[in-house]
Amino acid sequence: MSALQLSVVAPCYNEELNIPELARRVLATFERGEIEGELILVDDGSRDRTADKIRELEKAHPGRVVGRFHGVNRGMANAWKTGVAAASAPLVAVIDADLQYQPEDLLRLRRELLEHSVDVVQGFRSPVGRARDTRYSLSRGLNYLLNTTFNMGLRDNKSGFVMCSKEVMQDLLTYKGSYYYWQSFIMVAAHAKGYSYKEIETLFEDRRAGVSFLDGQAYRASAKSLVDLATAAAEYRFGRRAADISEQFLRRKPIVDQSSPPPLPRRAYWKAYLSVFDQTHWMITRDVERYYELLNRTQWLSPSDLKELQDEKLCRLVRHAYRNVPYYREKMRAAGIRPEDIRGQADLHKLPYLTKADVREHIHFDILSENHDKNSVLKITTSGSTGEPFVCYADRAQLEFRWAATLRSQEWTGYRFGDPCVRLWHQTLGMDKSQQLRERLDAALTRRTFIPVFEMNDASLEQMIKTVEAARPVLLDGYAEALDFIAHYLKRRPGGMSVKPKAIMTSAQTLPEASRRIIEETFGCKVFDKYGSREFSGIAYECEAHGGHHVVGEGYIVEILKGGQPAAPGEAGEVVITDLNNYCLPFIRYRIGDLAVAVDQSKPCACGRGLPLIGAIEGRVQSIIIGTDGRYVPGTFFAHLLKDYDHAVRLFQVEQERPGHIFFRVVKGGRYSDETLQEILAVFREYLGDIEIEVSFVDNVELIRTGKRMASVSRLAVDFQAKPLDRAAN
Repeated sequence: MSALQLSVVAPCYNEELNIPELARRVLATFERGEIEGELILVDDGSRDRTADKIRELEKAHPGRVVGRFHGVNRGMANAWKTGVAAASAPLVAVIDADLQYQPEDLLRLRRELLEHSVDVVQGFRSPVGRARDTRYSLSRGLNYLLNTTFNMGLRDNKSGFVMCSKEVMQDLLTYKGSYYYWQSFIMVAAHAKGYSYKEIETLFEDRRAGVSFLDGQAYRASAKSLVDLATAAAEYRFGRRAADISEQFLRRKPIVDQSSPPPLPRRAYWKAYLSVFDQTHWMITRDVERYYELLNRTQWLSPSDLKELQDEKLCRLVRHAYRNVPYYREKMRAAGIRPEDIRGQADLHKLPYLTKADVREHIHFDILSENHDKNSVLKITTSGSTGEPFVCYADRAQLEFRWAATLRSQEWTGYRFGDPCVRLWHQTLGMDKSQQLRERLDAALTRRTFIPVFEMNDASLEQMIKTVEAARPVLLDGYAEALDFIAHYLKRRPGGMSVKPKAIMTSAQTLPEASRRIIEETFGCKVFDKYGSREFSGIAYECEAHGGHHVVGEGYIVEILKGGQPAAPGEAGEVVITDLNNYCLPFIRYRIGDLAVAVDQSKPCACGRGLPLIGAIEGRVQSIIIGTDGRYVPGTFFAHLLKDYDHAVRLFQVEQERPGHIFFRVVKGGRYSDETLQEILAVFREYLGDIEIEVSFVDNVELIRTGKRMASVSRLAVDFQAKPLDRAAN
């Protein structure tokens, strides 16, 4: 038998006359729909021969009918929980055992779920043929109260004929309150927890056999339902709604934050800061607190649980992209892919890549979602360090997630919110006057000092150092190139620097080991490297174990590919990123243009976090220099090589405009010699083959607009996912 596709759960209480017919019709429906399915019958403490009938059906249909048994009656919601826990298929449906709902409609629910790519489909009870008795009137009255209380508009809010994925159903069944009949609130839970849903009309017949537990108790049950309504309002209407799928996931797999809690004064400072957060920011809101709290818990998930969370987010993202983003809908249709074909990261290879050129071509046409709130979207422009500037968009949820993830990773260094810090960065570039004012106010509240690094010379460096000394930062954060430059200056400065930060966070460029070493020696603290981009902000960060870069796995899936296949541990590959949070412009399998070293994911990090790891960042694909016979080297190769020649070469840049040729621009060091240059060129040819090298001596290698220096630049169309010879041909 192939893998199961659908599990149907039916609670049974004194239903001995109905369940044989229910089983026959459900199994026949599976055959008609060519579905591999199972029927899970949960005896809920029946007083008749229901349990015996279920055991007989199990024997008659092994593997197709599954029985579960409660010794006492525990109610429908608990029977659902038992049945869903036993389910083996990815999709789960719940249906009553009394045959008032028609089992054949399971095919319609499944079709709606797949075709409309929603999270939940509910079958509402058709009024056709229904008796207009007291129970009907009370049911309609409860439906009105549910819709009014929870701002919904369902035709039959309390219907318990529902289909969704198993993980969604498990989350819906995770509730906190004490209820008489929680089953009436299953769609309320879906609405409150942020799931998308659709309802379809289904036939509903009168009970033909057996007795309903509501017979003779309709008014008493209605009174209990009103008590339940108040409980549900407290939980679902006035309680905190989920900020992220992670919150739903953690309800199923609880885990606590293992970080040391801050002292009371620091917590008070944090709350005071959050109280004015909305006034000091122009796009994100105080909801960052909820993301921050979630991230401090999810980082301690096991690698397998973290992967499960990523897979769930990926499935939802793909469903959203197919439903609401024309670009992806057409791409998936052209590839013959539907959302249900992507069950997790193992299926990512089925989806096409997304390139910068794709985004540029479709940015004003069909790559933005059709249902995003334009008032909650931020335009982002990259620096254009590898060519023309790049424009994309991020929604508020993604921006708030970014903010929280940045704070979490900063605290891995030993920094705590409220500690003084210094950023070697632009502060207000591209902001209007109102945004600049808010940015400066926020910096004051967070004790953050910004130092621009567009131009660095001896005079500006001296002022930078004095500013750092005055700030006395716990954390010094900035471009790797700038920190390396300052470290070299400090080694020549009498007395160095009078203050020592607790940690340094480097970013924006590759961090050669020689640079890490001199920065750590000069500043007297550890370096924590960050890998990020303007499209995504921080993607991966080093922790205190320094065993690689932890991917912010709750927000990104990072593939490291070579020739279209995962790179082996220790091997460099192209970074391909899927952003799990940005729904206004989904980045799915985005070729960001960077190279990184793959890491063996089976070896856990010593820090205890379950977040995925990637190794050293090797630079950009556009920095790959192609040699002869299909040979190539990443841009970091030159930094690694020339670190041993810093006495002769102070600055350099390698540029390739055509195959078989490179420019090598050199700023001479104090002990330059032609013999040293020839030695360097010989090593170049050892790795690049018999390549023509055109050397020129320059006074400086200019920083680009945002303070970066490009050590290696390729003007060739390098495709790292092509075969080696194809790369050389390009």
